[in-house]
Amino acid sequence: MSDPHKKIARKAELSKISSSFRRLSSRATLGAMVAGAAVLMFIAIGVGEHLATLALRENERLIGNDLAASVDKVLDGASTSSRANVKTLPGSPCIEVERKLAELETHLRYVRTVALVENGRVYCSSALGPIDVPLSAYVQARRRAKDITLLAETPFQPGVPVLAVFSSTTSNSGVLYIIEGEYLSDVLVHGVRYGAERAAFAISGNGVLDEKGRFHTAIDADAPYSTGVTSRAWPFTILVASSPSLMTRQRWAFAVASGAIGLLVAGLIAAMYLLAFAPRRLLLAAVRQGLKRKEFHVVYQPIVAVSDRSVVGVEALLRWHHAKWGPISPAIFMEEVESSDMLEEVTRFVLQTALAEMSALTPAFPLRIAVNIAPRDLQRKGFVAEVVAAVRSLPPNTTLVLELTERFLLSESALTSAAFSALRAEGVRFAIDDFGTQYNNLDLLGRFPFDYLKIDRKFVSQVDTVGADLIAGIVALARPFGVKVIAEGVETQSQHDGLESVGVPYAQGYLYQRPATAQSLATSISSSAASAQH
Repeated sequence: MSDPHKKIARKAELSKISSSFRRLSSRATLGAMVAGAAVLMFIAIGVGEHLATLALRENERLIGNDLAASVDKVLDGASTSSRANVKTLPGSPCIEVERKLAELETHLRYVRTVALVENGRVYCSSALGPIDVPLSAYVQARRRAKDITLLAETPFQPGVPVLAVFSSTTSNSGVLYIIEGEYLSDVLVHGVRYGAERAAFAISGNGVLDEKGRFHTAIDADAPYSTGVTSRAWPFTILVASSPSLMTRQRWAFAVASGAIGLLVAGLIAAMYLLAFAPRRLLLAAVRQGLKRKEFHVVYQPIVAVSDRSVVGVEALLRWHHAKWGPISPAIFMEEVESSDMLEEVTRFVLQTALAEMSALTPAFPLRIAVNIAPRDLQRKGFVAEVVAAVRSLPPNTTLVLELTERFLLSESALTSAAFSALRAEGVRFAIDDFGTQYNNLDLLGRFPFDYLKIDRKFVSQVDTVGADLIAGIVALARPFGVKVIAEGVETQSQHDGLESVGVPYAQGYLYQRPATAQSLATSISSSAASAQH
């Protein structure tokens, strides 16, 4: 084979290898994206499981707190509310106070027996009369003025769990209240009704009473309790465990929600990937097709007078709802549009749509209609003629404001100056958008005849904290140029008050109204049109 033929074959082989490498690279990128989506789904499911566990524990804590409060009421009612009636009785002969104890018992809810204690001996009972039983048969070694003990049974009623509540009046005397465990189990059953599988009353080192009224010397290892809530008033703990059905419902609910969020995030990542890595021409082609398919529309955010919140204007905002990917932020496509031939078509769409929709409101409202443009529009052939024709069709007292974002401003030129002059002669006004960001400064106000200056939202967000002096300075510097200030991104009343205090005349933001269609703004514009001053 001759050398030329060898060179041709070598080139063909290199081209084939290069093409294969690109395919492999594309597949690797796609594979990485799929793997990333799978990892994201596993993470989302794991997060859902964790959130489900947290939700179950929170529900158990709520149940435990409710049950503990109910038991507190029982114990407080037994010991505190009746203390004044019985504090003088210990030491009195049983035959003299037996009737009083019986009467007292009838007024205490959940209390089976009221007994008197003297010198460490229980000597008089509302149910049995005179008795002689050591206090230690009911109460463990005491460490406080009032104490409780959970018992599997009593000497007089075997096999029936009770809760003994001892309230001392002196070091060796006091009143003993016996509360049947059945009452406590009735309280615990309420927890089961609210989603708990098991609920128990426990005293550390003493015993456990479950919702079925069964006494245990320790927590049953076969029935673990996942949450414990300790009473703040008495030395006991409520133990709670969720039912399997509730656990299953919670885990499924969070798994579905987390999975949906994972799918949504994965879809958004996929959309961002496609938009970020797709060739520029495909993005512009999609914009062109979107215009043809009427996927683009315009919404409007009111501009209000800070003094009385009357609507004095609106800003037209372009929105794209893609047939497949849904809403797409202008930040994704506008930079490419502004540096391409599509700029003319997109600007014309926004301008004509905004003026037509706002002019169609009945009756027409005297206000300012702000439309965003790029400096390249000012240098585009036919742009001035288009704007002039559109302006001359506007209703009386309606003004078009063209907003130019700072970072796109061009240096002063004869063509730009001529466009400014021609449009201002037709009543068009100009605004600097996002003032204070990127590369521009106040020198712009001297070089271009602007009418409005829009302060960027990142400065407005600080006006009620540390940014008031900065905004006041911008207002003062703009005043000699005859430029009026508009604050963007106002979201709170304190920001509104801060702007008013430093003399900002106009503002817009979610505090006043979110962007909406022209027709939905008609009512708010109508209510403020009488007081609007241009």
